Amino acid sequence: MTRPRENPDAAPEGPAASKKAREDHARNVEVAFLEGVRARLPHFPAAIESLGCLYTEMGRFQDGLRADREMVKLEPLSPIAWYNLACSLALTEQPALALEALEKSVALGYADADWMEADVDLVSLRDRPEFERILIKIRSAQAILPPPLF
Repeated sequence: MTRPRENPDAAPEGPAASKKAREDHARNVEVAFLEGVRARLPHFPAAIESLGCLYTEMGRFQDGLRADREMVKLEPLSPIAWYNLACSLALTEQPALALEALEKSVALGYADADWMEADVDLVSLRDRPEFERILIKIRSAQAILPPPLF
């Protein structure tokens, strides 16, 4: 006779527990924690940004989009906040808005064309000429920068 788990919210255990089940549980625990932090500190950017990333990893794209919109309001000059918003917009099938957010991100200093080109969140934008123009803009700007001093 197997004994029921004393805490049904505990992480799955034993050889039958899959790695994915353990990872899902860990994400759920982290989300619950961060949502608690956010409830107490509603304008704490680190919690909101982390929640946005976790929601997206979990396939909760609308929740991720809400978090990313909030981040852009809190940190309107952050290229990363705008980049993350672009990812969420692309994942929620809003390509025109996603491309606008990417443009804003680049205008604010985002410069990692290789990451942008490989980012699976942006796969729906890759065939669009606007996306290619954004990549060219980043690479052109990098070509005229002086090399690092060290």
